Amino acid sequence: MSEQPLPTLPMWRLDHIEPSPEMLALGADAPIHRVRFPCGHEGWWVTGYDEAKAVLSDAAFRPAGMPPAAFTPDSVILGSPGWLVSHEGDEHARLRTIVVPAFSDLRMKPLAQQVEAIAAQLFETLAAQPQPADLRRYLSFPLPAIVISALMGVLYEDHAFFAGLSDEVMTHQHESGPRSASRLAWEELCAYIRGKMRDKRQDPGDNLLTDLLAAVDQGKATEEEAIGLAAGMLVAGHESTVAQIEFGLLAMFRHPQQRERLLDDPSLLDKAVEEILRMYPPGAGWDGVMRYPRTDVTIAGVQIPAESKVLVGLPATSFDPRQFDDPEIFDIGRDGKPHLAFSHGPHYCIGRALARLELKAVFGSIFQRFPRLRLAVAPEELKLRKEIITGGFEEMPVLW
Repeated sequence: MSEQPLPTLPMWRLDHIEPSPEMLALGADAPIHRVRFPCGHEGWWVTGYDEAKAVLSDAAFRPAGMPPAAFTPDSVILGSPGWLVSHEGDEHARLRTIVVPAFSDLRMKPLAQQVEAIAAQLFETLAAQPQPADLRRYLSFPLPAIVISALMGVLYEDHAFFAGLSDEVMTHQHESGPRSASRLAWEELCAYIRGKMRDKRQDPGDNLLTDLLAAVDQGKATEEEAIGLAAGMLVAGHESTVAQIEFGLLAMFRHPQQRERLLDDPSLLDKAVEEILRMYPPGAGWDGVMRYPRTDVTIAGVQIPAESKVLVGLPATSFDPRQFDDPEIFDIGRDGKPHLAFSHGPHYCIGRALARLELKAVFGSIFQRFPRLRLAVAPEELKLRKEIITGGFEEMPVLW
């Protein structure tokens, strides 16, 4: 009797930013599956919530940025000094400690009013445009760009430059595909950061670049590590939040009854943001994060050999019925069970507080300012940026 062929991992259903029926069916009966990845490699896909947490917190697994020699990194940034997912253990903890203060409550609390003011100003800019207008151009793109620029200590006027480089760096890079454009973009982005850090020596301030310079001077990081940390924060702090605003708005457009609940009861804002994060997580155009076991491991009774590919399906874990009741339903009043949208374990997202702050600034007031806000096209006509890891749309035309 011949062995049954492995199923190819079904991709997240990007046209609607939700799991495909095939993906839900595959994940229904077990928390881990042996699959074939689109690149042709065989490996395992973890869809169970508890099992994902176990893998992400287990030091037996290498992080995504440290693949075995058998697997070529799928992005030029993996392995770069200072790129946090390319470090682990004490080295990762050392580097993470340097940037954590920039995203602490001490920095976030005074930033909250500033972000709300930026959002309000962008609402007025949007309102002044002829209809339909591109919400991406006037809100979802500039808001995170302005905020991360302020946090980093760089000029917002530079955002088009660093965002273009960021797009190229975050483009999907297949094992067999060319990566020269992405590598050049990463090098140019690092050169940009190097120049800005040089400027901070003459004009320091309460910002991340100044923090990084202090870390270099104190011997806590090398200059290359500091540049890598800054570039990583600039990329991650901008790209994912742009997409998150767009996916969250699409969720509200597709579920008008939930939008009305939020309008009628603003106290639901915190829960609404968490439900957006659960059902439409950051990087919704991606299927999760890769891990590689150093030794043979057993997960949920499944034996996995060392040096295998193990994809922790963070979006899939949001649909684990053992963790969430009726997980396929978008419910902004859902109870506070934690999701894994920001991952888990040592690589838990540093910028989660900033992302939540920006999402609250948008969803806390956008429908009060634009009660009739709606898409100018059918949802299926929105064109996803499929080559960008974090997802998002090429444009999002709206009427109000």
